[in-house]
Amino acid sequence: MMENADRFRQRLKDFGFTDAAIKAAWPAWWSDEADSSASAQTELRFSIARKLGLEPRSLLHDTEEPRFIWRDEARFKRFSGKSELERAGITSFGMAVGRLLIAATKRSNKSLPTNASELRKLILTHYGHVGLSNLLAICWAVGIPVIHLRVFPLRSKRMAAMTLRHGDRHAVLLAKDSMYPAHVAFYLAHELGHVALNHVQPGHLVVDSESNRLATFEEDEEEEAADRFALELLTGDTTPQVLPSPDSVISPPGLAEEARKVSQQRGIEPGTLALCFGYSTGNWCVANAAMPYIYSERKRVSSEVNNVALKDLAFDAIPSDSLPFLRAVMGNSPA
Repeated sequence: MMENADRFRQRLKDFGFTDAAIKAAWPAWWSDEADSSASAQTELRFSIARKLGLEPRSLLHDTEEPRFIWRDEARFKRFSGKSELERAGITSFGMAVGRLLIAATKRSNKSLPTNASELRKLILTHYGHVGLSNLLAICWAVGIPVIHLRVFPLRSKRMAAMTLRHGDRHAVLLAKDSMYPAHVAFYLAHELGHVALNHVQPGHLVVDSESNRLATFEEDEEEEAADRFALELLTGDTTPQVLPSPDSVISPPGLAEEARKVSQQRGIEPGTLALCFGYSTGNWCVANAAMPYIYSERKRVSSEVNNVALKDLAFDAIPSDSLPFLRAVMGNSPA
């Protein structure tokens, strides 16, 4: 006889799943009365397995440890986590969520330009500068869904973003949170570099960790190429000059003023220019302190990302049992 729902929930927690992940995956149809039904208990486990990327049979017996479906399909970039369980959890969760997103995203007859300069020119033609909002618009226009994860499978959150490829389709899951769009725009541009440069093979993921420095060719050829793609897309230059000079002593208000001035001249988002200063000088205190002077208000960038997704996703294409899960992962209440 299978364990009751409370013990099953505890088994998932003991395995390492967060309360938020379990709550998001728990089916809305479950009731106390269902606890006495063997068929309902079985369906509960299959429902949880589909959403969290687990092998269903590993949940049917209370003496077994849950097993992830996908374990070796992801390549982790700059990933400091050493646990195989953690890697398998991120991989399976990413595959499960990414496949739902792709199923709910209309296929486009347009494709993402493979050249950063060409993509930048396309965006400048329509929007005047390259920033997070128009990067999101381009992604959805070419059929690449992008969401910001508000729920994580395991207790340790180590990733900044991941890109999934399913067949010939891609999906991007962002995890780096910020109150200012420039931080997240860089990671999205980096992920688009992985897509454009064909770094992600079908049925696989690339998982990127957060870093306060750019990758070198010797460390990781793909990461260096994706960083260069992102810089060229955002600034027009693979090695943008620091403004002002790295040798200058500058205050956060001064950096913000200079960034706004250069932004108008070169079509570069001012927050991106502040980040370029941080990357090039290592003076992240000034770079980050300049953000409140650049942006008129602080607001969670994850909300901007997911509000776009909520408008563009075809939720009727998602199985009804998985719809509340996807909404929860995006930080939204079920419709």
